[in-house]
Amino acid sequence: MNKRNIVLLFLFAALLGCFFQYTRIDGFLHLGAVKNLVAPQRAGLAPWQDAETVARDHYVIFYDPEDVPSMYARHNAEKMLTEQKKSFESHPLHEAAEIPQDTRGVILATGRLGAVASMASVLSYVEQGGTAVLLAHPDPREPISEETLTALGVQDVGDDVEAFGIHFLTDFVLGTKDETFEKGTIYSTMAKSVVLADDAELEAESASGVPMLWGHAYGSGHFYVYNGTERDDKTNEGFLAALISHCGEDSIYPVVGVRLFFIDDFPAPTPEGDFSKIYNETGLSTAEFYKQEWWPWMLDNAKRFGIKYTGLIIETYGDQVHGPFHELPGRAARDNVVIYGRELLKAGGELGLHGYNHQSLAPEGYNQDEHGYVPWDSEDDMVEAMQELYRYVKNLYPDYEFRVYVPPSDILSPEGYDAVKKAVPTIKIMSSLYDGLPSAKAFYQDYKRNDDGSYEIPRVTSGYVPDAIMRWSVCSLINHLGVFSHFVHPDEMFYEESADKSWADMKEGLTDFLTEMDTRYPWLTPVTASESTAYFDDYFDLDYRVVRTPEAFELHCWNHGGEVKFLVRSEKTLDHAEDCTAELVGDGVYLVRMKGDSAKLIWKGAGE
Repeated sequence: MNKRNIVLLFLFAALLGCFFQYTRIDGFLHLGAVKNLVAPQRAGLAPWQDAETVARDHYVIFYDPEDVPSMYARHNAEKMLTEQKKSFESHPLHEAAEIPQDTRGVILATGRLGAVASMASVLSYVEQGGTAVLLAHPDPREPISEETLTALGVQDVGDDVEAFGIHFLTDFVLGTKDETFEKGTIYSTMAKSVVLADDAELEAESASGVPMLWGHAYGSGHFYVYNGTERDDKTNEGFLAALISHCGEDSIYPVVGVRLFFIDDFPAPTPEGDFSKIYNETGLSTAEFYKQEWWPWMLDNAKRFGIKYTGLIIETYGDQVHGPFHELPGRAARDNVVIYGRELLKAGGELGLHGYNHQSLAPEGYNQDEHGYVPWDSEDDMVEAMQELYRYVKNLYPDYEFRVYVPPSDILSPEGYDAVKKAVPTIKIMSSLYDGLPSAKAFYQDYKRNDDGSYEIPRVTSGYVPDAIMRWSVCSLINHLGVFSHFVHPDEMFYEESADKSWADMKEGLTDFLTEMDTRYPWLTPVTASESTAYFDDYFDLDYRVVRTPEAFELHCWNHGGEVKFLVRSEKTLDHAEDCTAELVGDGVYLVRMKGDSAKLIWKGAGE
């Protein structure tokens, strides 16, 4: 072999060694590494100069201070009106109050209509063109006058009856027309058996036909009645938002308008070997199933339904809760985070953190026995475990800022919350659950921005085959805030709850659910968790005023930096929009998008 060939062979060996060393330290991952730098703060628009001369939409609330459901109803109505930047005044039912005719709506948060001292004023207000909504079934413990029952569109009030499921006859609750929610876990409430007047307008009924929601014209105005009781969960928000939106002509309220989708435990170590249920149906090992079947299908869903995934990384599935914490040996787990993570980012998604392992960050007393978890003994151990996870992911994604944390099994103690913030200071978003049973000991959240600039952005629905209560819950929240927030796990085929479902069943279930939501609410913007914060900022910060005339609807808006969305409900037909877009998204409901400080809707027939 001549000297030239020896030199070439030596160079080849050296280059090959460099290649393997570069691969070992994940060098190729760092080439063209994805960066997600913080977006600059957006300056809000200055307040409208005439804001002080135009009043906010104003509501009068009557409630029973001695009744817990009535106090719940009052609180929820006040909270929603505050979120919608509307004004209100609240009065105990025994207190007489004036109701000016320009009041946007009267909210009766009690069914004890015979005890409402201002009931005669309410009737007069509605008869002259106002709107009143009843948030609870009529309660005849004090006799209800014939005049009041007639105004409500009720001929007779009978006994209590438990109402199960919901069937919507109209689009009173946006996106629910002709839909029935009655399979699996369902909505239920205590109602009254009632006989409605012939001219009452039935909007919704229980699965067995109990009237649940109706309207009735009274003089020049309207009453709307919810024939149920206030619940201690959040499933009545859709009804409340719809009832408030029917108060007066040309109603309006802001919405966030986003679609979120989380994948918990992904990327994460893939279970080794064959899972018999998967292998018998697909002929694939667990790792092959993830790579060849589940993940390609999820990517197809992202394209088909306009989804941006937020994936939550797990480092190990061990049960260690005492330090020191170490990375798993070998490359399999790291390769999963690298390969699947980059594909998720390439598809427009985001990577967040789920945990060093799947042990919820909580001491004893958080239902660990039910999940097979080990309680943590100290916050220091929690911090150390999260620090190891952060070291692990930053080694793989050195230029990426991890901003999202989702607690394993949606359980997070106050100590665990603090541990996450201490260990990973870049975390700005905590995402757990929006609603559920107290007995589950889960971390339940409202959508909000905290004083330190961090966010609570919970998830609402989950799984591949959402049941009736989940499907109703997402419709309810979209009517309230304009938010869809769902999550799945890649390993749900393994779950005991999925024992009666095949992979084909689960694919069909999620496809049907996403198709349904995309059909009902195509106007939601797909975002990752971090991207959603700009939309929430505008929703939290914006203020607006409305000037209504028979010819037009004039909207002035400020304190927002990007595009904001409003739902406008009107019986008028839109001719054209100025300085905004207006899209018909339901029966008599327009989605208005605007970026500037003023916009106008011109109604057909204006000036004729």
